[in-house]
Amino acid sequence: MSSGLKLALIDMDGTLLNGRSLNAIAKLGFEKEIREIRKAFSEGRIWAYEMSLKIAELLKGTLVSNLIDEFDKIPLVPGAKEFVKWLKLKNFMVVIVSDSYTILVERVAQKVGADDVYANTLHVENGVITGKLSMPTGWQLVKGCMRKSVCKLNALFKYMAKYNIPIGRTLAIGDSNIDICMIKYAKLGIAFNPKSYEVAQEADIVVKGDFYDLKKALEPLIENNEMFP
Repeated sequence: MSSGLKLALIDMDGTLLNGRSLNAIAKLGFEKEIREIRKAFSEGRIWAYEMSLKIAELLKGTLVSNLIDEFDKIPLVPGAKEFVKWLKLKNFMVVIVSDSYTILVERVAQKVGADDVYANTLHVENGVITGKLSMPTGWQLVKGCMRKSVCKLNALFKYMAKYNIPIGRTLAIGDSNIDICMIKYAKLGIAFNPKSYEVAQEADIVVKGDFYDLKKALEPLIENNEMFP
């Protein structure tokens, strides 16, 4: 690997996408159930990973094509493709990290040209969703974690090791509390259109707008090797 190789982890829902995969699932006829699950999580009655398991169970018997059709209606945030292309020109490996499903995240990765994805695996047999979910988790190793189905800090360490990239050459971009761990520990953590005060507080930079605005904010740091010497 090149000694100058860098790593960028980017969240999908609400970051690359102008919407969330959970909303696509709700539109398949699960609005009420999802509201109840989200309420249970917000009230502290279930852990984040348990919420992911319950949502996957809702989808049992659903044609995966129906989920994909609804998901594909969610538009990319303007400038997403151009932003990823620019990062790759600057020697970044770009990984989309999401608590959604690989079958959906891979579609976005293909659209924007990302190198890899890290997400939950939704089990499908003969085109039908089984309701089972395989989660990378990783929260067992992190003190005070939210116990999410996808630990984004664990993903950061995984891809640093995979590509032999030091922490000093890492970038993390996200919008919600589930992204705080990777935003906090990456060399440069960015809250992009943050959905909470907490995620904005943990970020090195807060950017509101689209990916053209984000590129404009990052260019002085990356073009001049100010942040990643």
